[in-house]
Amino acid sequence: MQQAPHPLTYKFVRYCVNKAYSKLIAGFKENDANILYSIETIVNELRNAEGGFKSVNDVVNFLTGDFLSEYRRAISTLKSDLTTQLFKDILTNCMNLDEVKSDAELMNVIRSVMDKMASIKPEEKLAEEVNAAS
Repeated sequence: MQQAPHPLTYKFVRYCVNKAYSKLIAGFKENDANILYSIETIVNELRNAEGGFKSVNDVVNFLTGDFLSEYRRAISTLKSDLTTQLFKDILTNCMNLDEVKSDAELMNVIRSVMDKMASIKPEEKLAEEVNAAS
């Protein structure tokens, strides 16, 4: 008998990412279209990862690898406070899931990713070019 997939494999996008995205864009106005487009691009990249989630290990590998890479790229191309809020909210939403709360190892991985995010700084040259253009 095949074991059911861990709920985080499908709740990562449906709950963690989408809830953080909706919270972030709630205060946007029409004149924020460029920023909103950039945020949507980042969110779509994160959503696309779900196709590769076959097990909770796939989610963990994504969080510790591509998620952090996407964060590094995003804070260099978008206002870092918005990016940081989005990515922190995604991880916080995941930590609020009962399936994660009850799994100490998974909770530690997510906390570790959040700690690593704190040490990542925007690439200065790229950030300067983006800020000069806005």
